[in-house]
Parts: sequence; structure tokens; C-alpha cells
Amino acid sequence: MKSAKRIATVICVFLTIIIAGTSCKKFAVLNSDPNHITPAEASPDYLMAGVLTQTATWYGNLGSGNMSGAMQETYQDAFNSIFSDYEWDPVDWSGSYATLNNNKLLLQKAQAYGWNFHQGVALVMRAFNYGNIADYWGDAPDSMALNGDQAGLQNQFPAFDGQQQIYTRVIADLKAAIPFFYGTINTHGEVTDATKASDVYYGGDPVQWRKFAYSLLLRYYMRLSGKMNVQSSVEAIADSVLQSNTDNCLMILQGADQQSSYQFCTKFNGPSGYNRNKMCGTLAMKLKSLQDPRIVIMAEPITTPSIVDATKFSAGDNTTLAIIQNNVRYINPAAATALQYKQFNPATYSQDRPYGALATSIWNLYDTSSVYVGIPISYTNYTDFQYNINGSGTQAYSLSDYVSYLRRDIYDNPSGPLLWQTISTYSEICFDLAEAALNGWNVNGTAASWYNNGVQASFDEWQVFSSYQSDVNNYYGCVKDIGTYMAQPSVVFNNTLQRIIEQKWIASWQACNEAYMDWRRTGYPALTVGWGSYRGEIPLRFAYNNTELQNNSANAQVAINALVTTPYNGPDGGNSSWSKFWLVQGTGKPW
Repeated sequence: MKSAKRIATVICVFLTIIIAGTSCKKFAVLNSDPNHITPAEASPDYLMAGVLTQTATWYGNLGSGNMSGAMQETYQDAFNSIFSDYEWDPVDWSGSYATLNNNKLLLQKAQAYGWNFHQGVALVMRAFNYGNIADYWGDAPDSMALNGDQAGLQNQFPAFDGQQQIYTRVIADLKAAIPFFYGTINTHGEVTDATKASDVYYGGDPVQWRKFAYSLLLRYYMRLSGKMNVQSSVEAIADSVLQSNTDNCLMILQGADQQSSYQFCTKFNGPSGYNRNKMCGTLAMKLKSLQDPRIVIMAEPITTPSIVDATKFSAGDNTTLAIIQNNVRYINPAAATALQYKQFNPATYSQDRPYGALATSIWNLYDTSSVYVGIPISYTNYTDFQYNINGSGTQAYSLSDYVSYLRRDIYDNPSGPLLWQTISTYSEICFDLAEAALNGWNVNGTAASWYNNGVQASFDEWQVFSSYQSDVNNYYGCVKDIGTYMAQPSVVFNNTLQRIIEQKWIASWQACNEAYMDWRRTGYPALTVGWGSYRGEIPLRFAYNNTELQNNSANAQVAINALVTTPYNGPDGGNSSWSKFWLVQGTGKPW
């Protein structure tokens, strides 16, 4: 965990840098508006703080937000068809390019000053942000981007680089960044107190940044492993990546305002902002089947448990669906059958509520299996707040005694000991190396050992068997220690990629960007959609936003023409979230 003292200083870093950098200037300059600093006045530290916070906020909120919904870990009911029904609109990338523009200035100033640390950070962040653009959109302006201040139509209307080209540059930038991090913090004179405060990831530590750069290289090599031979590249860096959870790349949430807080907390979103964010049945049921104690740090137990019990109802009563006695809800099996209700079962969900079926032909579902209950993915396209026979549910408030919210004492807070924006973790590294070892590559460990390390790292990261051991002990549906968990037939490593990716998916809780990328390239975890799904399959990319289509139409059309349409494009045309770009073309993945 990062130093709390160091992290706390970031909220005043901009003011500190401005004052420190202008102390000898005239009063008129000191009295200028600090919110309108010119490029000439901006220090590299000031720029770095902005680039890091903007990047982590965008990436982290996406990972705990829409990607968490896409990967069926959480669910937003009542109105959010994007989150849980996959009705993805075109997505604007201007925020990412604004960050890249600031990063360009950071790199230029770092080069002019000869500051190695800052040059390295700028190269890593250029790779990270362009990598995200390629990951989510595909082809995009890269080599000709960020030149709008220069003359020439090629700068005003930049050509799109191919997705493969962008990945090539991402890897080149990461390799170029690594030598700038040689040495330690004591050998980098350019790393001042202001630098340490500005670096909200690692506090100005070049050793940590070097590990992070190598870890991003591993991430992208594995991303590309279905399209090219990356074995030697992975083997060359396997020793240089993150080595433990203390190396995790995180930005701690400060809770000072909405941007620096957990994005769904009541304080900055109102009660409904928190209430709508619930568990998804896919993850909740998987954790139940694994007797996985990580559920206790994820979810709030339901207020009112349910039991199917015919003895609580009069003989021949097939109309009274449920009654509550002593804070237990009893469900009448005769009425359930008559009204077409049944127990939610992930194995039969796609048959019970198939996409495209008539509303009169599908089953309504309830869940009596656990005190942790999630909503099945794409359950309806509106009334999912009524899931699990929740007669009191309303669109306005999204209240339910029968579905699990996210754990309130953790996630209904602006900040806290488990609230951060995740960029890269040791558990991700372990699972990547487990996959590499499964491929037969030499990564200084077996697939089983790296897999076991990854599971252990996830439990340690979330403090399951330390800070939350008492909650684990009090939950009847889970194992109580890591040894028992790992020994289960459904958990012990079985030499399959599916087992690796499934545990990597669980470990991605609140940080589902990489889970989405893994699913897209491997088809794991095996996810289905429900009756309320927008198209009947999970989308593959972000569609280009209308602003780009209108302002740079010719170049955007070239990129659209390179996409491969699928049966799920519907009326979108080529620029669809269900079109396949280069990375998955010809792979047969994920569907």
C-alpha cells in the first residue's frame, strides 16, 4: 500500500508547484489566475500530476463502472441499459486525447530540462493512453495526432493509424522508457519533493516505475499473443515485472470531491447512485459455487432471506406467491409454477430467458440460494429493480431487500482503505505468467505455481483473511482459509486456460478493464447474455463518436472500412460495437 502521507499531498500539489516555481517573479505574475497556466509556465511536475490523475480516474472509473457491468461482476438496475444490457452508444475519446496533449508537453519539457524520470513517466503514460485507445476503439489517430497547432490539412485532419501500428508504438515507447528509470530515487536529482507529491502512483520511485513499465509490456505481449509470436519477448522480461502487492500501481482515492471519490458513493451521487449499483448474478453465483470468501468484501447480505416452503400456504393456493413471517420470506411453489417463476440457475439461464423470446414465453426468476444475491445479466430492459419478487422496487429509488448492494461500509464512502483506482496489480502479472507457462514458455515458474500466486495475491490485496477474517468466519457459505479454498476441485489448477482466466476475472473485482480484454481474446470466462440484452452478444469495442465522424470523416471512414461486420451489427453499419477490429479478426474469439 502506498504511503498515506505521500498520497494526501497530491490534493495541494498544483498550488505547491505554482508557488515554488514562481517565488522570484513579480507580484503581477504571482497574482495571475492559477487555473489558466500557460504552457510556458507549467512545470513538468504540475503536468505529470494532471496526466497521472486524469488517466487513473478515466481508467479506474471505467474498470469499476461500465466494464464491471460488461464482465457481469456488478449490475446497475432501473435505467442503465449501457451497464447491464449492453446498449453501448458511440464513445467520445476527446478526454484521452486531452490527457495525451498534456503528456506531450510534459515530455517536451522533460527533454528540454534533461530530466530522466519525467521523460520515462511521459513515455509510459503515452504508451498507456494510446494503448487504451487501441484496446477500446481500434484504429485511431496516433502518429499524426496532437498536431492541431501546426499548419497543414494532415495536422488538422489526422489519418488513423492501424490498431497493429499503435500497439507497435506502445511497445516501443515502453522499451524506450525503461532506461530512464535506471538507478534509485537517490540517484535521480530531478526527483524533488514536488515530484514525489505529483507522482500519485509511486511517489517518484524510479524502481517501481521500471517494474510497471515491464508489466505493461507483459500485458501487451499477452494481448497480442493470439496474433503474433511473443514467446521470446515474454521470456526476456519475466523477471522484471511487479514482484508483490506492494508494487501494485494504484491511485488512492482521497474523497475530497466527486472526481477524487469512489464514483458511486451516496455523498456525491445521492442515495440512488449507490442503490442502483448491485451485484450481478453471474459473479455472485460463481463465488457461491466456489465457496469463495471474497464475496464478503464485495457485497452486502440481503435484508430478507427467502425459502420455498409449501407448508406456509393453504392447500390448493396457487395465487399467493410469497409471504413474510419473522423477517423471512416464504415462496409458494404452487403459485410460482402457476405464475411461471423458478429458481435462478446460471446453467439454464439462457434457456429460461433467451434473448429475443416473447415476454409471455420466458420464466421469471427468484433466488433463494444464498444471503448474497445478484441480478442475472440483462434480466429485463427496465424493470430489473423488481428482480427476486421485489414488489416494492421502484425506478426512482431502486430499493430492494432481496438483492445485494455492494458492501455499504466499503463502497458507500468517498474514500477508504480498499478504495483506489487500479492500473496494474501483481495478481494480474501472476495470471499472465501462468498463461505463458501453460503455453510452454520459460517464465521461471510453472503454470500451477504462478496460478497459485495469483489467487493468493488477490486474497491478500483485498485483506480477506486479515482485516475481514471475522466476516469470513461468520458467513456459512464459504471456506475459512486459503489452503482449504485452493484444495477444492473447482479451484485447484487443472492445466487449463479457462481456470486461469476465471480466477483472473474474479481477481479483477472493481478493475475489469483487463478482464474484458482477456474475455475478448480468449472467450473466458464463458459469459452469456439475457433476455434484455440489446443485441444478443457482448460488444467488442467502442464505436467512433459522431464528433470524429463529422470533423474527420474521410479518415474515420478508412478505419471503419477496415472493420469486419458481424451478425450483431444490426442497423449500425460498419461503425458498430459488434464489429471486429484487427486484434480479434481471424481468431474466432470471443464469439
